[in-house]
Amino acid sequence: MTKPGSSDRPDDDGVTDGVTDRDDAGQDVTERDEVTPEPEPEPAPEVRSKPVVRPERQRPVMPTAREAAAEIGDRPPPAVIRWGFYLIVAAVLISLFGAIYLMLNKETLVSNALEFDNGDRDLTREEVESSVTNGLWVFLVINVVFGVFQALFAYKAMEGQRRARMLVTIVTVMVVLFHFMLVPTLFGQLAGMISAIAAALLYMPASRTFYPPRQPLR
Repeated sequence: MTKPGSSDRPDDDGVTDGVTDRDDAGQDVTERDEVTPEPEPEPAPEVRSKPVVRPERQRPVMPTAREAAAEIGDRPPPAVIRWGFYLIVAAVLISLFGAIYLMLNKETLVSNALEFDNGDRDLTREEVESSVTNGLWVFLVINVVFGVFQALFAYKAMEGQRRARMLVTIVTVMVVLFHFMLVPTLFGQLAGMISAIAAALLYMPASRTFYPPRQPLR
């Protein structure tokens, strides 16, 4: 006999074990997994594009004389600059030799001065010797001063100093004018020509890359 309220459907083993709830469609709902709805994705925050700021173009800053000299460092000077320095030294030695040569031949200069006078001024030999001696000493001192400045500025120019190159050029122009216009002598003119060649070598294309750029005026 079957108990009232029990199901007549046997289990898989042929035995009925109770009431199974069914939904309206006749499907079991006791063992159906509960499906939770997935949360909707949050909308991405609006990203406002920032205006593109273009960096201002900066003017190239010229290096100072010290910075440019530091960049040069121990870089050896070009051959034309070294030859320019050697020629300056040779010109200085030639001019000094010419001044000393004239002092050693002072008597010849005195005799030439007396012959040139022809008795117009009635100068004595002592006066002529004094004038010639003073003139020779002045000539020697001027050559020494010019030689010191030329050699010093030429050495600084060989180290890469742009201002020294300009100064040695100015002194060279003065030397050429002195030996060709004021006191023309054979050794002096030879020294002036060599000095001019040496100054020109400092402006050759191979020399321009060795010197720092010109500093802007402020």
